[in-house]
Amino acid sequence: MNSTERFHNFTQVELPQGFKERLNRKQVAEITFSPNGSRLAAGGAERIWVYDLASGEQSTVLSGHTDKIRAIAFALDNRTLASASEDSTLRLWDADTANEIATLAGESSSLVSALASSPDGVPLTAWNEETALMLSGSTADPARIRALAFSSDGNTLVSGGVDGKIRVWELETGRQLSSIAAHDGLVLALAFSPDGKLLASGGSDATVRLWELDSKHLLSTFTAHSDSVNALAFSLDGKILASGGRDPEIRLWNVGAMGLMSTIPAQAGFVWELAFWGSDQDDKQQLISVSRDGVLFVRE
Repeated sequence: MNSTERFHNFTQVELPQGFKERLNRKQVAEITFSPNGSRLAAGGAERIWVYDLASGEQSTVLSGHTDKIRAIAFALDNRTLASASEDSTLRLWDADTANEIATLAGESSSLVSALASSPDGVPLTAWNEETALMLSGSTADPARIRALAFSSDGNTLVSGGVDGKIRVWELETGRQLSSIAAHDGLVLALAFSPDGKLLASGGSDATVRLWELDSKHLLSTFTAHSDSVNALAFSLDGKILASGGRDPEIRLWNVGAMGLMSTIPAQAGFVWELAFWGSDQDDKQQLISVSRDGVLFVRE
């Protein structure tokens, strides 16, 4: 099978029944998978539900937000979860214990005050336990975040906002490392390459952009989509970038050649989430896509 035919064949899989019921009741606004494909997290009005995909059972409920959750992301440890909400807080959670690692309250507070602990549980040097505020003076508002991603080394958290900017935060110190004016509109999706050197962003301007994060250099802008890009995923070997959103097609991009490899029809239209699972060998990877009505498609 040549590269243009990869991932066109698919199998339809039902997601956990409890998730589908909440989705039908319009309780779910955001979803994300753990990197190893074992968990699905669904965020909505004030709560995050975590499901074990092997059993289909709900394993954890994360409670603490007081308004709609707008972005969620797992760290590479498959356990630490970040969430941003319209209650103007960004929080870190332990999905195994359902404990909140850190929280940020107040529209005028610092975004990075949510980063009270690193994913391994070691308190950050900038955290003031008595006041529950970071010593940093950033004014970025978590209510305006629409995308989150942890770096592959676990050292940084990246956020994308309604102002079109990408912000990079260092977990060890809680300081903002950089800010990039990335899109002409909302930043709706973020994904790191497996080696952590590249960051992909997708926006309401219908573009996918590829960045060299350390230098903030824009490597390429992909313009094949006709509507908002809501989902991004790098293949496990880092050679392919998949993108999807409100138009009814998934695009596969050749990262090395910086060009379009293939266009795949997206069953059920709106692509809500994308992920690659399996082995980093090219012929062992599966492309996972989820439609807005909660149906999962496994493509091989």
